[in-house]
Amino acid sequence: RIRSRIQKRIELKTKPNEEKRVALIIYSYPPGEGNLGGASYLDVFKSIKSLLKRMKDEGFSVYVPEGKLHDLFEDLAIANTGQWFCAEKIIKNSFYLSAEAYKNHFYSLPEKMQDEVTSAWGDVPGTVMTSGEKILIPGIELGNVFLGIQPARPPLKGQDLSGASHDKTKPPHHQYIAFYRWLETVWRADAIVHVGTHGLAEFTKGKEVGMSASCFPDLLMGDMPHFYFYHVTNTSEAVVAKRRLYATIISHNNPPFTSSDLYEDYVLLQNLIDEHGEAEVQNPESCSRIKERIMAVAQELHLEETDIDRIHDELYEMKRRIIPKGLHVLGEGYEKEDLKRFLEFVLRYDRGDIKSINRILAEENGLDYDSALMDRPSHASQLAEMDRRCTSIVECCLERSLDEAVEESALSSERRSELREALRYGIMLLESYSDNEVEIDNFICGLRGEFIEQGDGGDIIRSPEILPTGRNLTQFDPTRIPTENAFKRGEEIARNTLSEHLERNGCYPESIGTVLWGFETTKTGGETVGQILSYLGVRIERSRGTWSPKLYVVPLEALGRPRIDCLVNICGFFRDMFPNLIELLDQAFDLVAGLDEPLEFNYIRKHSMENLEHLKESGLDPKTKRKMANGRIFGPQAGEYGTRILPLIEDSVWRTEDELAEVFIQSVNHLYARDLHACKVDSLYRDNLARVKLVSQVRDSHDREIIDLDHYFEYFGGLSNAVRRTCGVRPQMLISDTTGEAIRTEDLKSSVNRGIRTRLLNPKWINGMLEHDHHGAQQIAKRVENALGLAATTHIVDNWIWASVAERYIFDDMTRERITENNRFAAAHLVERLIEAENRGYWKATDEEKEKLRVAYLKIEGEIEDDI
Repeated sequence: RIRSRIQKRIELKTKPNEEKRVALIIYSYPPGEGNLGGASYLDVFKSIKSLLKRMKDEGFSVYVPEGKLHDLFEDLAIANTGQWFCAEKIIKNSFYLSAEAYKNHFYSLPEKMQDEVTSAWGDVPGTVMTSGEKILIPGIELGNVFLGIQPARPPLKGQDLSGASHDKTKPPHHQYIAFYRWLETVWRADAIVHVGTHGLAEFTKGKEVGMSASCFPDLLMGDMPHFYFYHVTNTSEAVVAKRRLYATIISHNNPPFTSSDLYEDYVLLQNLIDEHGEAEVQNPESCSRIKERIMAVAQELHLEETDIDRIHDELYEMKRRIIPKGLHVLGEGYEKEDLKRFLEFVLRYDRGDIKSINRILAEENGLDYDSALMDRPSHASQLAEMDRRCTSIVECCLERSLDEAVEESALSSERRSELREALRYGIMLLESYSDNEVEIDNFICGLRGEFIEQGDGGDIIRSPEILPTGRNLTQFDPTRIPTENAFKRGEEIARNTLSEHLERNGCYPESIGTVLWGFETTKTGGETVGQILSYLGVRIERSRGTWSPKLYVVPLEALGRPRIDCLVNICGFFRDMFPNLIELLDQAFDLVAGLDEPLEFNYIRKHSMENLEHLKESGLDPKTKRKMANGRIFGPQAGEYGTRILPLIEDSVWRTEDELAEVFIQSVNHLYARDLHACKVDSLYRDNLARVKLVSQVRDSHDREIIDLDHYFEYFGGLSNAVRRTCGVRPQMLISDTTGEAIRTEDLKSSVNRGIRTRLLNPKWINGMLEHDHHGAQQIAKRVENALGLAATTHIVDNWIWASVAERYIFDDMTRERITENNRFAAAHLVERLIEAENRGYWKATDEEKEKLRVAYLKIEGEIEDDI
């Protein structure tokens, strides 16, 4: 296999471009016309247009359509398992592989693979995307480019959708295998390119690493050279694509960032607070009247604070919140104004010895910056003024010169030197930014069989040194985790979390639930790992370098509190990327469980003894029982990556919240400990769940609020719901946001509400999304779906949110028309989600609201049916 793949790569060097045949693959997940071309922060269709134009310039035999690509798919009814398109038209316009040709291939596979497929999907040719003796291959041929849709993963016969997507215990179906076989042997692709994060081929059944001839990712990819455009923030899933699907990753950038700013009545509220501040000095007798007005507007906006300073602080946080502006297009750089904002955001943060501009300005004014960040309600006005000055300095630096920016800052000599250093760092960063041209340049290099250099991934504001994008995304050394800084931040998160619980409940929690993700661990350097070790009262010593970290137990006297137990849930990406951390954490739990300390000060030991009693009649040997009793790390079974909650929510096939909880438990009730890899221990997992009083999660990226990512409701919400299922009480839920200058730990509801206000309901965010045909409405509908997932698993999505979403997107005629024009299928899906929220009792809609929804859906549905 290696020899054949190398040979195919070498052929790319010698074969003329005009003769090369390239397959560009997009996704439709979940299946359906509205989700065609979905990806993470990428305008897929515009990006493909850019790729086609560049390929044509480079001498490839390519036809570049005049109109919009998604319209071409709709006109030809090209889809995989669509909902709206006419089946006869799909059959007529799709390519196909004959059942006879597929049989010849299928029966040449190892017998084990044949048996797995036929037992799950029936005999050849199966029932997925077939017509008689034809297996359909949906796609469009544009000269020597094939633009195809990756096959969907429908449920197995007799299986609900919870067992379909990302379930690697089941093999891909016949059409899935036929699709890639057709590309390689019938259409004869010289290279295959998956466009966007991410598809499902890399998650098909087989070993986690080191593919064999009996692993389906190896079978699907064959000998075709494989290139994969991937979001630069997501190294964890990119590593899976590299290891299991032999992908050369080409990273792509985020869309431009901007600040949320205030809008509509939030502007009115800010003006009233400013007026109140002036009245305190100039006209004190009017303060009570203005305060009444402030509280009335705050109540109308569903802000729960009743203190003016705290309301002001929330507005300050909203106003400066960093949000993405639309989607990225491959090869497109930031406009001049976007570069200014990007540099301003980057220079908000200290960079090693280089101070942030905000800190420099604070110190010039004699303000303790760290203290001000920790007590923002008392310093909101001062911090806002520093933001304004920072913006002015950056604009002067870019519009005129660095020297003039320093001169006009009117700082002292020492502060000017620090400012000059910060601005010089920013200018150097912008020079490395490179306008994203590398993304398409390296794509062409790959098609020529040339080398694509390595590049790290991460959040481009937290880690701007990862720029430029367009390089071969790789993971950094996992033995460095947790880094020294990440451990310190993890300690701070642990202190914040315990303080919140202590303040609310008057006691420490005996056990805390946490989630370890591969992408969060990579981007933060292991903040959650540091948090877990801190709960246990354990530190790391690296006197012999990164390869041999030693655990040091903090004495109880120095710790000053009990050792807190921790139930750790991992995803499959974390398991594959960081086996060393699983071993390290398991060693920490085992070490602390063995300490001779009072049970009231060592909850790990206390619970391990309870677990051991539970295992008393298990028939296991004493050594294994002790490993299981001390084990606290649980995750999916071997070969799986996620839970099965996502497809349940996506396809609305769940019935009760208890069903969701059971699906989560069955997905992650596998213990990971020394010499125990994914050992299913359901009752022991439930015992550990029942002890959890608080669940904690990190928000680590500027590109994703809680509402932006389905994994938050899948894991964080799923864990909370599972705790409720086992002990009858919902745990306290805290989010630690580590994207800002200071770590902010707060309840989940506050974090979600802010994300809703700054993005989903924000005209600035909405307009940015709707500038992208087809994909904008797609992204909006996905976030409403995420809100439904959070409602189902956490109960923190208030009634006003649903009413506001309906008012903003559906009841406002102009916005509804914009969304429908952008992507009518996604518009219909959005209304369906609102109706579902009402039907499931999460939204107490009025009769008028329900009737408006019904009328709007019938209108959108009618428009779709008229055009199909």
